[in-house]
Amino acid sequence: MRDFVRLSDAWHGRPDLFQAVMDGYGRRFTPDEEAHLTILSVLDSVSGISYGTAHDDPELVERGRRTLARLRAAQRP
Repeated sequence: MRDFVRLSDAWHGRPDLFQAVMDGYGRRFTPDEEAHLTILSVLDSVSGISYGTAHDDPELVERGRRTLARLRAAQRP
């Protein structure tokens, strides 16, 4: 699931890209995999925000914030 964390930002709002990833993967994610993806996405976001802030990388900070906002909008903790 870790490999899908960064890809999930690209397919957000693009059902065609999400479907292409699922087609390539060969199946949809299981509920456990979706939960794992959410957890890993939160950890990656917080890490990116922290690293990006410390190393003056505004794009990394923005990606982290965008991911957290997306997860929050989906009502996931």
